Amino acid sequence: MRSRFACVAVVFALLFSSGATSAAESDPPASPDVLEALKPYFDQYKLAGVIAIIGDKTGKVHYRNLMGYADVEAKKPISEDNVFWVASMSKMFVGASIMMLVDEGKVSLDDPVTKFIPQLNKWMVIEEKDESHVLLKPVTTPVTIRHLLSHTSGLTGMSELQQTIGADRTPLRARAISSVTGPLQWQPGEKYQYGNQGMNIAARVVEIVSGLPYEQFLQQRFFDPLEMNETTFWPSDSQIARLAGAYGPNKQKTGYARGGITFLTKPYSDRVHRYPEAAGGLFSTTHDIFRYGLMLANDGQLDGKRYLSHAAMDELRKEQTGKTKINYSLGYHLRNGMFGHDGAYGTDLSVNPKTGMVAVFMVQCTSGDQWAARDLFLKTATSVYSK
Repeated sequence: MRSRFACVAVVFALLFSSGATSAAESDPPASPDVLEALKPYFDQYKLAGVIAIIGDKTGKVHYRNLMGYADVEAKKPISEDNVFWVASMSKMFVGASIMMLVDEGKVSLDDPVTKFIPQLNKWMVIEEKDESHVLLKPVTTPVTIRHLLSHTSGLTGMSELQQTIGADRTPLRARAISSVTGPLQWQPGEKYQYGNQGMNIAARVVEIVSGLPYEQFLQQRFFDPLEMNETTFWPSDSQIARLAGAYGPNKQKTGYARGGITFLTKPYSDRVHRYPEAAGGLFSTTHDIFRYGLMLANDGQLDGKRYLSHAAMDELRKEQTGKTKINYSLGYHLRNGMFGHDGAYGTDLSVNPKTGMVAVFMVQCTSGDQWAARDLFLKTATSVYSK
């Protein structure tokens, strides 16, 4: 009986919060199509709370759906005041930071990484491997900045240091140097393997070239001027209080089970023992992600300020994985004519450079169904936007 009541309550909250957004005449309406598409995920406890925004490059929000709860146990409806761990969406800022330095003539995408971090000349590549032996050979093609950003460097997903100590427990400098302890899995450029290690090394290059800690570079070059006032590696206690809960179905599939962010070290506000995980450590809000999406949709500029040149934006919008031909750029996914990135718990920013659509999907989902839900939202968003 209790689970039936919970299901009814969730559906009611979903319908109520979606409809409530259009109560004020100035508010953008909820999209009935988005509501209808995502409703089964709520009915099956696969999603607990979602914010779905469909806007254009002028900043106009055409549809705004608030569905479900940020805190199921406390029955707190999800709201744009909520903070989200955006995880791998952090990679977008690494690619944009490098391209900003390319615009300034300080970096080339085809520069060997050893130009900036000479200690990485000790990288070796696995030539043969079985249970009884591993044969290593020297790198025949230098690992470049482009390789790092496109996941084609041959690096494993995380360094041995991160796997042992934690993703955010060491400075970027130590993380970059430690990458030589784990050999490259193949010669640079030969294969694609998604991971975090290359992004963290690229973020270290940003520090070396700019002379600023990576987090300060982001703050000065992107977050402050774009008015992304809540995007940070270190959410405050007040932000943590607004952190949307992460949920999936319980084992019986009769209700929700709450999860957590096991990838990062608590307390998240600790600036002494925690360091930027450039590939997956950012927290943000719907407002901030939408602001960044507007900059991307406007070819690298917003509100009269240019962040990235047209040439830099072209690099971010095209496939960069060489002969592997994976739909990935330089810290940006490429999907159905859109570019952007998603995060481990389902958050997503997707921008269509031709139509100007900016779609934001904010959720903290642990069920494994976040990708299917995201894809369905983007398909629906594209359909309703075209109308």
